[in-house]
Amino acid sequence: YNTGQILKEHDKPWSWNYTIVLAVLKPDLVIILPEHENMQDYLAELGIKYMVVKNKKVSDIIDTIITIGRVCGAEKRAKELVKNLKSRIQMIQQKTKDLSKPRVLISIGRTMGSGSLKDVYITGGNTYFDELLSYAGGRNAFESNNMEYPVLSAEGFLHLNPDIIIDMVPDIEKRGLNENMVLKEWESISGIEAVRNNRVYVLSKDYSVIPGPRFIMLLEDLARIIHSEIEWDKM
Repeated sequence: YNTGQILKEHDKPWSWNYTIVLAVLKPDLVIILPEHENMQDYLAELGIKYMVVKNKKVSDIIDTIITIGRVCGAEKRAKELVKNLKSRIQMIQQKTKDLSKPRVLISIGRTMGSGSLKDVYITGGNTYFDELLSYAGGRNAFESNNMEYPVLSAEGFLHLNPDIIIDMVPDIEKRGLNENMVLKEWESISGIEAVRNNRVYVLSKDYSVIPGPRFIMLLEDLARIIHSEIEWDKM
């Protein structure tokens, strides 16, 4: 059914929490992540079928696509989608395998609008984003596996001195910012390679920070940034 239409027919749906949404929509299946454990008892009380899936790794996402396809009676379509995703991953790996692997630092969240860098959360080793960097022909400038998403100071950036910085700002418009304003704040650490060589990039698509089936779009964005020497559009 048309979920959007159902929501329009009820007063102020934007003010609801998930308990009200579930009571109104009465879905046949709810898909949740392990961190949504607190929802399971509520779903069970309502008699709503639910399924817990993982999205910490690309392999988790691919397995989840197959599982959801099987449960929803669309296994053939799910397998076709997975085949397409794997093919696109392999194409990128093939094109970048013999190239240098720049050291890339990804910022996934920070305080903005002050004109300088504050509270910058970056991606650590052994994470979803770290995996995508590897597939895209780069390597994580922050290689430690001790912390998944540490906060880095300006001094920390100078110490790591990445070749490329990718600043993920999916809510850039809601913050009243634009790409030039975001890039301007990186000039406060102009001594590092990425800033000095104009290799700081802003990704503002919503899929940038949401691990899910659209990971392939982020992977292709990363590959284009990291290896701009490849004529991707001709492939």
